[in-house]
Amino acid sequence: MMKQFLLVVLAIACAAVLIMGNLYWQERTALTKTEQKEDTQVSPKEKPTKEKKKVKDEETEFTAKWPKNAKAVYKKKVKNGDPFKIVILGSPALGASEGGWAPQLKESLLTAYDDTIEVTIHEWDTTSVEFVNGTNVDTVLEETPDLVLWEPFTLVDNSNGVGPLQNHDSILIFDRELHETNETATLILQPPHPIENATYYPANVDELKAFAEEESIPYLDHWSDWPEDGTLSDYLIEDQDTPNAKGYTLWNDYLVDYFIAD
Repeated sequence: MMKQFLLVVLAIACAAVLIMGNLYWQERTALTKTEQKEDTQVSPKEKPTKEKKKVKDEETEFTAKWPKNAKAVYKKKVKNGDPFKIVILGSPALGASEGGWAPQLKESLLTAYDDTIEVTIHEWDTTSVEFVNGTNVDTVLEETPDLVLWEPFTLVDNSNGVGPLQNHDSILIFDRELHETNETATLILQPPHPIENATYYPANVDELKAFAEEESIPYLDHWSDWPEDGTLSDYLIEDQDTPNAKGYTLWNDYLVDYFIAD
């Protein structure tokens, strides 16, 4: 009787051991699968996130309105870590020493493009013929600019008897010498500011625009932004040689919109 009792107890014990072992094994298997699943998941730090565009390159986006060649050269220079050199060139209408549009534009360019560009301003009270035949032209070319924004002394020429044909010849001479210095350079032309009650000067500016189109030289026609309702004098100093602060702002806003596209 005792023997049978011990056998029953032993059987129960064995069954309990088997059950407990099976439960333990199931628990360990489930835990292992969970750990393996967790190991295959990317940790929060490693998960790909929707950050800014891989290389947004805001500076390149700013050049959207630039001539195609200038955009390509700028992009290459940025890639190579070299500054893109811009020269702003023209007559006293630039307002270089009095807070004119040229220094305003320079500041805006440096803010937008940071150290990817260099900007130099050259202002001379001279005719286009005197410029290309003097030493000032060498001062510009020595900088090997990648882009020259030139107001080609059209108003000074008009005031000193230099006709459109001579002005255009001077532009072609400078353009040739610029590309001999830097074959990938870009020349962009623009007129000076408009003035009131002028007879020949507006025609000279029209001829400058037509000449630029004929020679495939980019031309920035900011005259489209100046008033034509008799309030032009509000944007110029008394003798009309240069814009006033209001005129400089108007001119600068036009150029900023071109050189720093939204």
